Amino acid sequence: MLKIFEKEEQVAEAIAEAMAAGLKEEAYPVFCLASGSTPQKSYKRFAVQANTDDIRKLRIVSLDEWVGIEKHSTGSCYQMLQRDLFSPAGIQSHQILFYDGMSPDLQQECEKIDAYIEQHPITFSLMGVGMNGHIGLNEPGTPVRDHSSVVDLSNETKTTAQKYFDEPAALTNGITLGLKQVIQSKKVIVVITGGHKADIVKEIFNHPEAKLPAQELLHHDHIDFYLDTEAAKHITQKVEG
Repeated sequence: MLKIFEKEEQVAEAIAEAMAAGLKEEAYPVFCLASGSTPQKSYKRFAVQANTDDIRKLRIVSLDEWVGIEKHSTGSCYQMLQRDLFSPAGIQSHQILFYDGMSPDLQQECEKIDAYIEQHPITFSLMGVGMNGHIGLNEPGTPVRDHSSVVDLSNETKTTAQKYFDEPAALTNGITLGLKQVIQSKKVIVVITGGHKADIVKEIFNHPEAKLPAQELLHHDHIDFYLDTEAAKHITQKVEG
């Protein structure tokens, strides 16, 4: 379902409420969460709202990470989530299983995450969408995989991601869940906000021939797209919600 909210703050509040519900309703909640600027406000609200006892039962599994970037370095996917969610919400290190982009054996990192998800299925995923329509680090043209993999980053992703780092970062590859693994989550919310995302939103919703990774998440009953009016301003299809 596509839901459009007037303001970004309303999107953040709705997502925070969905996260809190997903945490409370599950006996063994496993969240897979995007890093970056788009979900920051959602995480801030969730950290304030979430019950401490419920937080203790939460487990976090990695969505993606930059290859060659140390996990505690500014700009790593782990560091952004640590800053925006883990620390404010009191989520401890033993509750988190993340890719190590510095590992000498990246295939082993893939297998580690895949094995965990096989044993503990993801109950809630929050996905952002890149400027080129990527989900996680699944770039346009990436197959719909049911396993983690190391991927080549597009030039657009390499350029856009520089904003997260204190100094220019040499980005070539990423490690990421497959699109099918995301789709198989019990509940998924895809969040897109801001006028700078309006053009890619138009491609996703108005141009099915574009075959973007984000389009693979359309038309699933358990996957909702949450947009603000700025991001949605070029959409022509009927809106629900």
